[in-house]
Amino acid sequence: MYYVAEVINDECTKYKCNQCTLFCPEPNTLMYVDTPEERHAFVYANRCKGCALCVYVCNNLLKRNAIHMIMPEVHSAT
Repeated sequence: MYYVAEVINDECTKYKCNQCTLFCPEPNTLMYVDTPEERHAFVYANRCKGCALCVYVCNNLLKRNAIHMIMPEVHSAT
């Protein structure tokens, strides 16, 4: 198992910048929802390869701290 990106919705909603989605190298992994009710990025964890490029863009370059890496929960097959 490896770490995957997770968006902190409350922080992401403050900025509504969508920049992280432009830098994700894996297609259809880091997406952005833009509706009247919600405006934030989200990650399809099963597609994320754990490169952390989105974390670098959001936290280091833009200083927004709205994405972090987490170890996803493992569900055992029974």
